[in-house]
Amino acid sequence: MSFREIIVISDVHLSVDRGGWFQADIPLKNFFQWVIEEAKGSHLVLNGDIFDFLANNSEPGVNPADAEQQVAAIAKSHPEVFGALSNIINSQQHEVTILGGNHDPELALDNVQARLEKELKVSCPHPHLHWLTNGEGAFFILDDAKVLIEHGDQYDPWNWIDHEALRRAICLASRNISHAGIYDSPPGSRLVVNRLHPLRKDFSWIETLQPLTPSMLPLMLEVILPSVDSKTRKQVLKAVGEFKDFGKRSLIDKALTFVKSRARFWDDASAERQLLVEWLAQYNADKNSWGTAEILAALRRAATRLRTIYSNTKLRKASRLSSFFQIEAADEQLPRVVELIGYGSNLVVHGHTHAAKAYTVTKGLYINTGTWTRLTTLPDANDSEDDWTTFLGKLKANKADYFDRPTFARIHKTPDTLTASLCEWTSGGPKVQAAWEFRSGRWEKGSNEQ
Repeated sequence: MSFREIIVISDVHLSVDRGGWFQADIPLKNFFQWVIEEAKGSHLVLNGDIFDFLANNSEPGVNPADAEQQVAAIAKSHPEVFGALSNIINSQQHEVTILGGNHDPELALDNVQARLEKELKVSCPHPHLHWLTNGEGAFFILDDAKVLIEHGDQYDPWNWIDHEALRRAICLASRNISHAGIYDSPPGSRLVVNRLHPLRKDFSWIETLQPLTPSMLPLMLEVILPSVDSKTRKQVLKAVGEFKDFGKRSLIDKALTFVKSRARFWDDASAERQLLVEWLAQYNADKNSWGTAEILAALRRAATRLRTIYSNTKLRKASRLSSFFQIEAADEQLPRVVELIGYGSNLVVHGHTHAAKAYTVTKGLYINTGTWTRLTTLPDANDSEDDWTTFLGKLKANKADYFDRPTFARIHKTPDTLTASLCEWTSGGPKVQAAWEFRSGRWEKGSNEQ
């Protein structure tokens, strides 16, 4: 079917838990209902991490039987969302494309797709439902604009999915042949499952804090270590050590960029990540002192050092440098988007980073669809010492301040031109945050009223 507009949403993170990272069931249901009623003739793209299999995995990796059971449990936990999405998929006036992300690579499994279609009551065969779950992007031409939609995890060395290895593992598993060691989850997935899951109950802000990368380890070592038992302390310290995997992966990816051109899409070394290197160096210097006889004294010394150095310096620096909540500020995706625009795309749409963005790149436009999960942010770098002390106290007490900013991209034809916008879903419907119009092969700033 032909369509007049494309609507893109990502990073919903539906999981088995009803009250977990995602808590926007009714708003998402209403959003899907709006698509049904107000966006007829549209193509809805679910751009990765719509489902979160990591959230309830007891170990990293892809388990076909467990993943299928999780699909059933997710559907049971979020009936409003599944019901509304089912209405879109089974409508004759909409098309739906589902892409995989780094939290739901299980979507590449046939039994998982079949179970999802069953839970969504999809009639078979269904010409308007499309699966792109092997690392592909979705490419459309709307009017004269070439639109590339992809999850974006392949540019993140901490989280990119090795789809070739996953495909080989699936092929072997389908023949009842051992596939141990063929596919390894990325370091970020292993860190989440092995180290962060045990902390979620007492420190739920671990999943919501932004900017995440430069602030997570300082807060783990400052806020969490003094608050947990010795067994958990060791797990946190192991999490710090596991950032070695990040370093190794980044170096390998960087080397590959000089050998194989496609590998340049799988590496990143943003300036903020250098903060992690500092933490790793500190850990390596101190790790021999973490013996059972000295652990309490060492922890007290570390806690004092971390509070004075990192709370007052590194966390404020992270807050000052962060442009996470600035919609038109360029982010770490910029170098990749420049390349993709250079290959001929006029509009690139990503998810993955959870940072809602909309900014021009040469003649092209970049939109990041943000997230529908809860968010927590650092105080402003210039806030008072009392404000920062209050913030850290709330984190220690697991009473962080949460907020929602559910965003999506809308690319649609108007009588005069093609408009691309980043929108936020509100109780009154969509609210345009930034809009651009495609004229004579270029994007021009448009009106925020649509």
